[in-house]
Amino acid sequence: MNCRYFPVAAWLAALLPGVNAEPVQVALLPAKIVPEQAATLSLENGVVTHLADASQHQAAGAVIAVLHEERTEQEREELELKIARENMRLRDELRKLEVQRQKVQFYLDLSPRERRYAKGMGADDVPPTPESLKDIDERIGLLKREQESSPRLMKQEFERNHAKLTLKMPFAGRLQYQFPLPEDRTKPFEYVSLPGRHFAAVCDDSAFYITVALSRAELINLPEENFSVSVSLPEGRQLRGTFAQRKLEQNNTGRGDMLVYYFQVPEADKETAFNLLGSNAQARLFYEAGEHAQFVSKLELVAHPAAAECENWEQLIQRLYPEHVLVLVGERDIIIRPRNP
Repeated sequence: MNCRYFPVAAWLAALLPGVNAEPVQVALLPAKIVPEQAATLSLENGVVTHLADASQHQAAGAVIAVLHEERTEQEREELELKIARENMRLRDELRKLEVQRQKVQFYLDLSPRERRYAKGMGADDVPPTPESLKDIDERIGLLKREQESSPRLMKQEFERNHAKLTLKMPFAGRLQYQFPLPEDRTKPFEYVSLPGRHFAAVCDDSAFYITVALSRAELINLPEENFSVSVSLPEGRQLRGTFAQRKLEQNNTGRGDMLVYYFQVPEADKETAFNLLGSNAQARLFYEAGEHAQFVSKLELVAHPAAAECENWEQLIQRLYPEHVLVLVGERDIIIRPRNP
């Protein structure tokens, strides 16, 4: 239904818009506290040692747990013995080839007459040739390369197979173990993994964010840098965040993607944010409309006689404030701006 004309002079005197210097709350939304980046680490069952101090910041690559350390050291000793035996085998083969090469070279240096008296110089009494000397040289070269690379390749394979037994920080930050810690962390203990449970969760604590998902078109189309959020804490405290970025992320319900706004927490509140990781929160979303923006109370507007004859807020604003345009409908107030500020 279209708006009809009403004598509004008396009402407008009471509904004069006020200049709003502070950001206006425009929504109350579910929120999450997230770090700069996060990861979960798993470990198979076994004896664990070298637990890191979860109360301390850890550098990237820092060891936070070692599985089967004693068994690994035993296997490392076995590897060293295996490498030594393999080196001896290759050395013996090289010596045999070098002796054989000396004999072939000696034969090839003989005169044709002297060669008639040389026996047993080649396989099955076949006289050696320059080609057979070349073959021996190639075999010697291959054995020397194998002698040089074999220990390195065996060690690389060992380290690759055992790397998963040592958990390290994938990036600098904090960690939280996901199981009851033993009383004495310096002693080995038996770890038993449970379905659906990780060994540890790590987070990059260089920055923390309050995140909210926005779906209202009138909010998404507004300048994103004008938004801020606040999460209520005990004792009247507030955890605030300023706009940092927005991302298109997959919806947890599987119903397409959602637009998520990230609001960075101040440096002084990073410890508070860390303690809130994983918790469900409610965030107040604020919008700063600028120096020319004004606001009017929704309660006062709906009490105006014209409200009953208007289909929406925009019609009501046009009727009561023809020199203004509607910027945003907040929870308690409507933000408007002069057409020609």
